[in-house]
Amino acid sequence: MSLCRRRRDPIADTIYTLSPFKRICVILFGAVSIHLTIGTYHTFGNMLPYMASYMRNFTDPSVRIEHMMWIPTFQGCFPFAMVIGGLTSSTFSPRVSAFIGCALVTSSVALSAYAIQHSFAMFFIVYGLLFGLGSGIAYVTAVSTAINWAPDKIGVVSGIVAAGFGLSSSIFAPIQTWIVNPMNLPATKDGYFVQPELLHRVPSLFTKLALIYGCMQAIALIVVCDPPFRKSRSNESIANDVDDDEEDDDYERPVFDNDEDTTIQLSPNEMLKSPTFYCLFAALFCCSFYANMFYNLYKTYGESFIEDDMFMAMAFSIASVANAIARIGWGYLTDRTSFQIALSTATCLASVFLLTMPMTRELGKGAFLFWLTGTFVCMGATHALFITATVKCFGNRHKANNYGYLILSTTASGILLAAISQFYLKTIGYTYLFIITSIFPFFAFIIISCIQWTPQGKLVT
Repeated sequence: MSLCRRRRDPIADTIYTLSPFKRICVILFGAVSIHLTIGTYHTFGNMLPYMASYMRNFTDPSVRIEHMMWIPTFQGCFPFAMVIGGLTSSTFSPRVSAFIGCALVTSSVALSAYAIQHSFAMFFIVYGLLFGLGSGIAYVTAVSTAINWAPDKIGVVSGIVAAGFGLSSSIFAPIQTWIVNPMNLPATKDGYFVQPELLHRVPSLFTKLALIYGCMQAIALIVVCDPPFRKSRSNESIANDVDDDEEDDDYERPVFDNDEDTTIQLSPNEMLKSPTFYCLFAALFCCSFYANMFYNLYKTYGESFIEDDMFMAMAFSIASVANAIARIGWGYLTDRTSFQIALSTATCLASVFLLTMPMTRELGKGAFLFWLTGTFVCMGATHALFITATVKCFGNRHKANNYGYLILSTTASGILLAAISQFYLKTIGYTYLFIITSIFPFFAFIIISCIQWTPQGKLVT
């Protein structure tokens, strides 16, 4: 929260006059709408064959699917941007911070229509770095603002907002496929498209998506705000002696009902000295590795034995809906039990699904859809649970910056994944890739099983 003086926000005042249920619904509408647009980060796997095929045919013949894996890795630079988002939110306001993030995201998508036609390096910078920077700023601002309106329901609120991030794929993946491949033309066994009529639609896809994002974000930004300042009971007698102008000056930062009850409020520097942070960091590294691998390569794997591009889009849409619902469910389970129980359940199931995923090559479409959906349900735990653990372990006050440092682990895991994909995927093949990847969620399970022996670990067990 900002410690600097702020003007009163009339929109925040208006929202606060609503009933508690209605006000959180309004705030969640804004946060979820923003997450629906930036959540298209997870549609990279659906777009990957289109983008790689276009560049191989018109921009750079040396580009392969494996090389494109570096783009989501640097879209994943949003952990750095989350720290920036925390600073911009506290320096200016949540609405200004979210606007900066949304503007960067939409601009990057619009510019990608030009960049993909000229060079891989330009496309990498625009659709990778610029998109990642904007996503991180918008992501952390939206979710932390929503939590500020319901600090006693952190798990459910963060789960609902994260559900918007996950639900995005179910909405936009079919749209992308319908725009680029309305005739359901098949890819080659290597996962590339060669039909000119399909490839020529790829650049315009980015322009159309940017227009959709811009409209959604413009509406959502109206209600992105912190709750208004409320004096505690101990200050009520003082408040009665203050005139209206002086009371306006008291809008320094929101005060929440549970501020006095929160005993742990660690700054980023203090958090970085805690073994609990490094347990969470290592667990998130493992979870994000398997999740990013599956998000980005599920389609190229599936198309190696399923010649139905529209089925792949619809399967991804179904799995993404399950992922979105699961994010709320995992958040609810965390509030009712603990972070440790919820994440342990999700990681054990993920290991089983990944280890047995190669079986779907023989079992066919139905089995692929089941395994895809099951894995996506497990992946839903990652975004919903770790921000909850961050708040419970290190406090609410610095949650944006603290979570930004924690989620740096996703960048590290992304670099490892991109390197493996570029240099070893062709050699080891998908079967061994899934077997190796199944080890990562199991490692996360072991790490979280031991977290209670760290200083703040007992708060999430």
